[in-house]
Amino acid sequence: MKKKTIAVLRSNPKDAALTRLLKNLSHLGLVKCFVWDRQGDFQPTVTSDHVRYVRFGIRAGFYDLATLFKLPGFQLWLFFKLLFVRCDIIHAVDLDTGLPGLLAALLKRKKFVYQCLDPYYAILPKNWPSILSRFARWLENRVISKADLFIITDMLRMPQHEGAKPRQVVEIANVPQLPAVSLSNKPSGNFTVGYLGSLIEGRNLSTVIEACGELEKKGVRLVIGGFGPLETLIEAHAENCANVSYKKWLPYEKLLEEESNFDLFFHITDPTNESQKWVSPNKLFEAMAFGKPIIVGKETLAARRVEAFGNGVAVNYGSRKELQEVILRFKKDPELGREMGEKGREQFQRNWRPEIMEKRLLDAYGKVLDGVSS
Repeated sequence: MKKKTIAVLRSNPKDAALTRLLKNLSHLGLVKCFVWDRQGDFQPTVTSDHVRYVRFGIRAGFYDLATLFKLPGFQLWLFFKLLFVRCDIIHAVDLDTGLPGLLAALLKRKKFVYQCLDPYYAILPKNWPSILSRFARWLENRVISKADLFIITDMLRMPQHEGAKPRQVVEIANVPQLPAVSLSNKPSGNFTVGYLGSLIEGRNLSTVIEACGELEKKGVRLVIGGFGPLETLIEAHAENCANVSYKKWLPYEKLLEEESNFDLFFHITDPTNESQKWVSPNKLFEAMAFGKPIIVGKETLAARRVEAFGNGVAVNYGSRKELQEVILRFKKDPELGREMGEKGREQFQRNWRPEIMEKRLLDAYGKVLDGVSS
């Protein structure tokens, strides 16, 4: 297959999924990545002659109403950029870029790939009119059905897309590409619980800080951080506990280095929150890659995976006491953590390594691009 030019569209350039995607697609040819540099601090994590970046610079936040009103401006910019850019295929990530991406692909008669990290209808605020959620779901299903290839993070999430009729679907999980250098992973004397990711509602973050803060004298330490609308709140909450360290957003390789020192991961999501119940977390696969156990929320997709893998424990969302009991169980029984961690690592090596995901993606792309002229 001859080298191709691929236009990748992403409104959240800080997401680790973009790094993995660009690395993989650069094997096919030239990748032109269109991103919304919302805070003027975007730092390309993939630097290569095969990857070029085009930035939309209007300032905006994440997960807030003001950003929603600026979104049409980004979409118009993206649409007109795509009309004049030379490419063989358009790859859009999530609905905010999926709409202009699909329209441009139809007009230019180019192949279109749609990748859904999180369905748009599920992340809309609960207090918004339900008709907006239903419309967003219908619209996203249309985009999925029109795409030449639909990429989903976990096939268990297909019920979220009921009504869509994808022509071709492939599962590409949120697995980490570990740095080639040896990671430190030295024991610190304290038992370290950690989470570095999206700081948003529905992830039990304040409860974890309170739970770990009360375990200071028992030798428990918490590392928490990332980016999102709860940054200020979580940072302030963390400062009230001597054994809690707050970390601002880190480039993905630095994040992985920090995580290599965790004894226990957590990703506890709210099963009553549609978007959080079904999320396929990076943290689950990062814990597996490092051979560490993880705590997740009961009645979630992550809990189903952990039950199948045997690499962690599920707790009730919001229960501080239950969370403390589980943390202390792992601290007092290092063999339990090693055993569960090894089960996760074995699963990761057998079925979820980044090389496996890369081959799966490139094979699916090969089917889409078959017969496309240069």
